[in-house]
Amino acid sequence: MRRMVIALCLTVPALAVGSVAPAAAAPAPSFAAETAPDDTAPPPRDTINEFLPEERGIGECISALPKPGCGSEARGGWRQGLILAAILAGLGFIGWRVVAASRRAKADQVP
Repeated sequence: MRRMVIALCLTVPALAVGSVAPAAAAPAPSFAAETAPDDTAPPPRDTINEFLPEERGIGECISALPKPGCGSEARGGWRQGLILAAILAGLGFIGWRVVAASRRAKADQVP
């Protein structure tokens, strides 16, 4: 047990330094050739998220405890209920097979 603790104490700092060193040694990218984006252009369709409100910041709504008013009407619905029903049916099937196999194994035992 002691060897494992010592090995862990030596490995974790080495991994931390090893993962930071290449990032620090990499040259900084040059952004001089890029132009500023046009503010009048609409955002691309693939970046629009219907589950987040547009009038609030993203940091206010994505957290373990989101603030009130961060939801949308697009959540839930019959598809979510269908997935819940499929998961429960799958768990019920697995439970049924475990009980059936257990009873069969118990009946096959020779007293």
